[in-house]
Amino acid sequence: MPKPYRRVVARHVCLAAAVLLGSRVLAADAGRAALPQPLTLEQAVNQALQYNYGVQAAVARVRERTGEAVHAGRIVPSNPVLRVLTGRRDAPDDTSADIGIRIAQELWTGGKRELQLGAAKARTEAARGELGFLRTSVAARTRRAFLRVLLAREAVRTAQRLLELTREVQTYVQRQLQAGEATQLELNVTAIGVGRAQAELAQARRDRVRTRLALANLLAIDPARELELSGRLRPAELNLPGQDALLQRSLQRRRDLAAAARAVLSARKKLHLVGRQLIPNLTVMGFYQREEATDEIAGVGLSVPLPLLHRFGGEQQAAGARLQTAQVEREALQLQIRREVLQAVADYRAARTRVEVLSGQMLGAAEENLRLTRIAFQAGKLGAPAITAAEDNLLNVRRTYLDALNELIIAGTALERATGGLIHMAQRAEPNNEGSKR
Repeated sequence: MPKPYRRVVARHVCLAAAVLLGSRVLAADAGRAALPQPLTLEQAVNQALQYNYGVQAAVARVRERTGEAVHAGRIVPSNPVLRVLTGRRDAPDDTSADIGIRIAQELWTGGKRELQLGAAKARTEAARGELGFLRTSVAARTRRAFLRVLLAREAVRTAQRLLELTREVQTYVQRQLQAGEATQLELNVTAIGVGRAQAELAQARRDRVRTRLALANLLAIDPARELELSGRLRPAELNLPGQDALLQRSLQRRRDLAAAARAVLSARKKLHLVGRQLIPNLTVMGFYQREEATDEIAGVGLSVPLPLLHRFGGEQQAAGARLQTAQVEREALQLQIRREVLQAVADYRAARTRVEVLSGQMLGAAEENLRLTRIAFQAGKLGAPAITAAEDNLLNVRRTYLDALNELIIAGTALERATGGLIHMAQRAEPNNEGSKR
């Protein structure tokens, strides 16, 4: 093909590729732009499973392994080889030309094609298993991030309430000081309480930003994008089956364990394939020769490499070690899954108990204690240290309760990942008109 035409074809190919890539990017951007507002928990999980970059990369790895399996299943090891020779006799009485044509094709022997195809298919299935488990992990991480955003909003709300209460006490003491019925020491105590409440509010707002950024990263959206979440933090209690049943079903659902089993199968087939390399492939050929313009010769031939010097000993040793590694990793993963499930169950039950004990009623009780202490202070029955103690109590209860909720979220989503998605946290259905905005 002339060079100008090749340039035109190349430009058209590049343009088509750019249009195709651009259409895919635009489609992905359109999907992200269509993110529902306000966003529910399940919508966030679906968004992450579709657009998360880690999931997309794992999907690409599955396509890569699929292509390798297609290549491994080729009918012959290589393309046929055509060889053409010609020569001219340079003799006074002979000016004829000799021509030789040979075509050769290498063929599989010893079942090597079936072994390498089986190994490639096992690698493909392993990649699919890894993709499946990654989706489970991303779903669990998205639930955790979503619920922690709701928790961060709750933390900001309680921190604002704490600041309001401490400011009310400070305002009252200021009026009492102006009336000569309080001391500067008492005002300083209330100022310390206000400062601590302001610091708590600043930290709560910082944590809210961090949780939003973590959720945006999982959703693969612009971190500066406005995001509104639906619902308040009301995690439903998980219904856990018996320990033996939970462990058995978790082992069956974990896609990474199935992927590890496929990796063992692939390594075993590779080991067998290396052993078959001692059976050399055959190359069959046909040839035609014409000499001195009158003599013609046609025939067939066969060639085979002799495995005398290279006996594939090192390759067999390496393949055997890879098989052993894959087996060890599968067995270690089985124990790891059991440990993860048992640990997550223990953590969840402990966190659930803490949340029930430290329910929101304790925050209300701590706020009520601060209010009653302020009334007693106004009546002259208590001094400034009592107010400080009441504020400390409210602050500690708030922190303990929010920590317990955070542990419950972490344990519940860890249980989802450990069980391969068998159990996952959900929100209790309840009407809510409050969103979560930046």
